[in-house]
Amino acid sequence: MWRACSAGMAWVALVAGAGAEARADLFVLASGGRIEGTLVNRDQSPRETYVIQTAVGQVTLAKSQVEQWLRPRPAEAEYERIHTTFPDTPEGQWKLAAWCLEQGLAAQRKTHLERIVELDPEHAEARRALGFSKINGRWTTQEDVMKSRGFLRYRGRWLLPQEVEVLEKKDRTEKAEKEWAQKLDRWQNGLGTDRDTVARDAIRAIVDPAAVKALALLMKRDSPEKVRLLYADALARIGAPEALHALAVSSLHDASEEVRLTCIDNLAKTKSHEVVGYYVSQLKSKDNQIVNRAAVGLSRMGDRSAVLPLIDALWTTHKFKIVTGSGSSNGISSTFSSTGGGGMSMGGGPKIIKKELRNQAVLDALVMLTGVNYGFEQRNWKSWYASQQQRGTIDARRN
Repeated sequence: MWRACSAGMAWVALVAGAGAEARADLFVLASGGRIEGTLVNRDQSPRETYVIQTAVGQVTLAKSQVEQWLRPRPAEAEYERIHTTFPDTPEGQWKLAAWCLEQGLAAQRKTHLERIVELDPEHAEARRALGFSKINGRWTTQEDVMKSRGFLRYRGRWLLPQEVEVLEKKDRTEKAEKEWAQKLDRWQNGLGTDRDTVARDAIRAIVDPAAVKALALLMKRDSPEKVRLLYADALARIGAPEALHALAVSSLHDASEEVRLTCIDNLAKTKSHEVVGYYVSQLKSKDNQIVNRAAVGLSRMGDRSAVLPLIDALWTTHKFKIVTGSGSSNGISSTFSSTGGGGMSMGGGPKIIKKELRNQAVLDALVMLTGVNYGFEQRNWKSWYASQQQRGTIDARRN
């Protein structure tokens, strides 16, 4: 009996303590501190001071010292007035928990639900309200079940430790990438100034794969050619697959021939199958200029598995827009994209035509890789290729 009474008294003390905290006003100070207590001079108008009764004594503050005065909600005040009138029984606490639910007092409701379970461990409604389910005759929570299965609660979701590790690694990578973006931006701003030497040395020292994303973005931006050359060398030093891919993209799309060739020079040293695969995929580009640049890259990579795709790309078909007008003496003029081609159209607005082009850079790459030359005769190239396969002198591997 004494133990039961003691438990009840302890719970009453706990609720009373929570109530005292709920009743207290919260004063947020301009200095950043906080004080909890009851405002003694509530009726002062205009407000000049805050006289606060705290647990350790009375404190007086000037109005300028208090940034915010937070008062309990009406429901909280009503809770403090009525909660002690409910009996400490499962039925009484259940009624009080229901009242708390109606008033939106989640923390107080949880306190009373937990008290019900203390008084009656088999109280099904309270158990379910607390998130318990009965499994194999035992009350358990979803948290207990998921933990028993090896899951971790992470950012509001249940995940396996391996999934958490992947997410945390991703977070670390993104953080490092942002830091590199800031560093590179600072160093690029230092180029050409009194900090030029320090900035160049810093860029030339980059070997961290986390810098690849920032370097790749800077390669695509309108940075000076000499700066892009610095970035290309940095990507080559890093040498990670992502860095090589960024170099391959720049080797096809950079506006500067020197930058493109520098990228290819760096890539040729790697003999990367992934880069070969990327160049092969670009032989099917809609842009004829990219087709030929990809062929240049393949010729430097020296991988004979690219021979058949190159044969297929000796001739490629591309679309061009013809613009006609009255500017010429006969009323006919034509304009093709800068990637090649030509043609004409009579009258009307812009027209789209298809034109088959032969690609000299593709032929040059084939000659370099094979040591033979069948010109642009694809049939002869394919016959030769088939004979080489039969002899086992061509690697038919596709990338």
